[in-house]
Amino acid sequence: MKSIKDLLIWYNNLDAVPFIKAIKAQRELFKRFDLDMFADGVSLPGLSEKVMYQTCFNNLQYLDKKPANAFQFPSKRMSGYKSQDAKAKRKFGMTLEHLNTLLQKQKYLCGLCNCLLTADTASADRINNKLGHIDGNILISCVKCNSARKDMSLGGFRYKNLLEFNSDKLVYSIDREEKDIYAKMKANIAGGPSIIFNRYAKRNETKIRGGKVCKKIIGYDTNALYLWALGNEMPCGRLTTVEAYDGIIDDIKADKVFGFLECDIRTPEHRKQYFGEMTPIFKNVLIDCTNESVIGKHMFDHNEARKQSRAKPARKLIGSYFGEKILIYTPLLKWYLSHGMEITKTYCFIKASSHKAFAPFMETVSNTRREGDVDKSKAMIAEMMKLVGNSAFGRSGMDMSKHKEVKYESSDKAIKNKIEHFTFHGLEELNDACEITMKKRRLNNKNPIHLSIAICQLAKLRMLQFYYDCIDFYFDRSDFQYQEMDTDSAYIAFSYENPFQDCIKPKLRAHFKEHKYDWFPRDYNTEVAKFDRRTPGLFKDEWSGDSMVSLSSKNYICYLPDESYKVKVSAKGIQQGGGRNNGVLNPDGFETVVRDRITLQGANKGFRLSKETKSIITYTQNKTALNYYYDKRRVLDDGITTEPLDI
Repeated sequence: MKSIKDLLIWYNNLDAVPFIKAIKAQRELFKRFDLDMFADGVSLPGLSEKVMYQTCFNNLQYLDKKPANAFQFPSKRMSGYKSQDAKAKRKFGMTLEHLNTLLQKQKYLCGLCNCLLTADTASADRINNKLGHIDGNILISCVKCNSARKDMSLGGFRYKNLLEFNSDKLVYSIDREEKDIYAKMKANIAGGPSIIFNRYAKRNETKIRGGKVCKKIIGYDTNALYLWALGNEMPCGRLTTVEAYDGIIDDIKADKVFGFLECDIRTPEHRKQYFGEMTPIFKNVLIDCTNESVIGKHMFDHNEARKQSRAKPARKLIGSYFGEKILIYTPLLKWYLSHGMEITKTYCFIKASSHKAFAPFMETVSNTRREGDVDKSKAMIAEMMKLVGNSAFGRSGMDMSKHKEVKYESSDKAIKNKIEHFTFHGLEELNDACEITMKKRRLNNKNPIHLSIAICQLAKLRMLQFYYDCIDFYFDRSDFQYQEMDTDSAYIAFSYENPFQDCIKPKLRAHFKEHKYDWFPRDYNTEVAKFDRRTPGLFKDEWSGDSMVSLSSKNYICYLPDESYKVKVSAKGIQQGGGRNNGVLNPDGFETVVRDRITLQGANKGFRLSKETKSIITYTQNKTALNYYYDKRRVLDDGITTEPLDI
């Protein structure tokens, strides 16, 4: 190197060359699906969505080609075809013998839709509509297809018929005529819950529900939960709204109808103790922390004492005993009803067809990941398919109303016109121009938002099943206590070191042995264990150890881990890399917050673009790292135990 320029080129290549290699390898992956990652999508979710639908369309069902009864083409039709061609000044050269030969070759089936033909429904359809009825330019089709095809190509019309035949097995956008459905769906979107049930558990120190001593904390994680949901029954076909009728609940139970029911649902008084820990209804509500009757006296007093740093009322996702005028997906609704929930009022039903449209996509992703486990040369492809599986459905729930258009203008007149326009949203000055953000004048809500809601509700169903149909079913409640749950994970304190060996109810041990692998990966040999490691929907140990402090959503620490695990810290919004904030994000820090009921500060450091000077500057931001305040459940006077909010 002879100059600074040579040094910069060398340094740049250290970064750019590996990046280009990675981009090329990634591009080759998407070529397997006939996709160009630079032309067919601007983001991974966009490409993943196309892979998902492509897999779906590759598994369409075709009408059975069972031969129909033989017959001769009606000779009386020939004069009609002659007059058609004469009127259009086309050449006629079709023979009855040729038509009967075609009928035999086509097995007396329509060449466009494969329906059974008869002498009354058979017709001579011209392949090239610019030519007349001549031998070699004829396809035998049914009268309906002949008149409907018009100038469409044979391939295009056949594909159209194929889609119509599979219409109840495909996911469609919501029709403009049913725009009210879109509004209902959008109002009922609820993402993944993150809820704290018990704020502190420690081996040989704390007690489970005030009784037995805690011996172990285990965290369970669901394999590819959203991918599992995607592989289940999806709301397919054209969605339509029907008025709720008297027997609709019975029809839902009997699988006679499928879709979403808008209803009021509640937990009966005699079932509230059963649902007291993990309340079954998940909904977004406004939590008024200024109301003592909402969040409870303990946390209300704590919040009032904080003065300037008081929490403010905010909408959050909580677990509840009831829901009012909410949309519930029928698989989840059936679980509610089978576990004693009551529907008090029905409003309407959004009807759909039930089909596992994306089960082939789920299998493709899972099998590719298994191949990566066996052949390390395919490990990168396996990791990429993991991302594809996780991001494929995300665009379906995208809020299109937040989309903006960005324009750049330099003349004063153009800038003034944009600012005065009713779609103006914001402006940022650049050196010689302005970056102007405009709201979209028209929105095309073409994303299948019902797909997103179905997946989110199925994910919640799986977590409810794990609590009530597995943990609560096999264990006595004196032997376990939920600590924290996230979208796809649950941390539980047990009164035994090895709960699934020593803690299961004696009368249910044989039942658990029979159904164990409905919940957990098979473990009786290495081969099946590796296979089930990539099976969506099964639960695996994510962490186990002796202590856990959970302060609030995404803010907890699991410490004193077993030999094969490490200390696990989650502190949303606070930097942890490079040892940052280690003085706060440690067991002592978390325990101090719970014990002394205080708030601890942390610091984030980085660099950003200064809007004033348009230059890069460094910054240090002091913010709350560990906060005692929690209002998604009512915290009791001990500061550890919680109970559901009654809202």
